[in-house]
Amino acid sequence: MSLVPCRGCGYQVDTSALACPKCGATDPAKKMCRQHRQAISLSLQLLVGVVLLLAVGRYVWVEFMPLIKTAVAKQHQG
Repeated sequence: MSLVPCRGCGYQVDTSALACPKCGATDPAKKMCRQHRQAISLSLQLLVGVVLLLAVGRYVWVEFMPLIKTAVAKQHQG
Protein backbone atom coordinates (compact mmCIF):
# COMPACT_ATOMS: atom_id res chain seq x y z
CA MET A 1 0.00 0.00 0.00
CA SER A 2 2.04 2.94 -1.26
CA LEU A 3 0.78 6.46 -1.59
CA VAL A 4 1.25 8.61 -4.67
CA PRO A 5 -0.03 12.07 -5.56
CA CYS A 6 -3.32 12.19 -7.46
CA ARG A 7 -2.82 13.32 -11.06
CA GLY A 8 -5.80 15.64 -10.70
CA CYS A 9 -5.26 17.45 -7.42
CA GLY A 10 -2.03 16.19 -5.86
CA TYR A 11 -3.76 14.61 -2.83
CA GLN A 12 -1.94 11.49 -1.55
CA VAL A 13 -3.90 8.38 -2.64
CA ASP A 14 -3.25 4.65 -2.58
CA THR A 15 -1.98 3.18 -5.88
CA SER A 16 -4.95 0.78 -5.99
CA ALA A 17 -7.59 3.52 -5.52
CA LEU A 18 -10.27 3.63 -8.21
CA ALA A 19 -11.07 7.28 -7.53
CA CYS A 20 -9.52 10.15 -5.60
CA PRO A 21 -11.50 10.84 -2.39
CA LYS A 22 -10.77 14.58 -2.70
CA CYS A 23 -11.41 15.44 -6.38
CA GLY A 24 -13.05 12.24 -7.72
CA ALA A 25 -10.53 11.66 -10.53
CA THR A 26 -10.71 8.08 -11.83
CA ASP A 27 -7.53 6.00 -11.50
CA PRO A 28 -5.81 8.86 -9.63
CA ALA A 29 -2.43 7.07 -9.38
CA LYS A 30 -2.11 6.70 -13.16
CA LYS A 31 -0.88 9.39 -15.52
CA MET A 32 -3.98 9.16 -17.73
CA CYS A 33 -7.60 8.63 -16.77
CA ARG A 34 -9.44 5.50 -17.85
CA GLN A 35 -11.55 7.40 -20.41
CA HIS A 36 -8.45 8.75 -22.19
CA ARG A 37 -6.83 5.32 -22.27
CA GLN A 38 -10.01 3.81 -23.71
CA ALA A 39 -10.27 6.59 -26.32
CA ILE A 40 -6.66 6.02 -27.40
CA SER A 41 -7.25 2.26 -27.54
CA LEU A 42 -10.37 2.72 -29.67
CA SER A 43 -8.54 5.12 -32.01
CA LEU A 44 -5.70 2.64 -32.49
CA GLN A 45 -8.14 -0.20 -33.13
CA LEU A 46 -9.98 1.88 -35.72
CA LEU A 47 -6.71 2.85 -37.40
CA VAL A 48 -5.56 -0.78 -37.59
CA GLY A 49 -8.99 -1.78 -38.93
CA VAL A 50 -8.90 0.84 -41.67
CA VAL A 51 -5.34 -0.11 -42.66
CA LEU A 52 -6.31 -3.79 -42.84
CA LEU A 53 -9.41 -2.97 -44.87
CA LEU A 54 -7.36 -0.92 -47.32
CA ALA A 55 -4.69 -3.65 -47.58
CA VAL A 56 -7.27 -6.35 -48.28
CA GLY A 57 -9.05 -4.12 -50.78
CA ARG A 58 -5.82 -3.43 -52.63
CA TYR A 59 -4.95 -7.14 -52.67
CA VAL A 60 -8.36 -8.05 -54.09
CA TRP A 61 -8.10 -5.27 -56.67
CA VAL A 62 -4.63 -6.34 -57.84
CA GLU A 63 -5.38 -10.07 -57.85
CA PHE A 64 -8.89 -10.21 -59.24
CA MET A 65 -9.28 -7.15 -61.46
CA PRO A 66 -7.29 -8.71 -64.34
CA LEU A 67 -9.50 -11.81 -64.14
CA ILE A 68 -12.66 -9.71 -64.21
CA LYS A 69 -11.38 -7.62 -67.14
CA THR A 70 -10.54 -10.80 -69.07
CA ALA A 71 -13.96 -12.30 -68.39
CA VAL A 72 -15.74 -9.11 -69.48
CA ALA A 73 -13.62 -8.87 -72.64
CA LYS A 74 -14.41 -12.51 -73.54
CA GLN A 75 -18.10 -11.88 -72.97
CA HIS A 76 -18.08 -8.92 -75.34
CA GLN A 77 -16.15 -10.85 -78.02
CA GLY A 78 -18.32 -13.94 -77.95
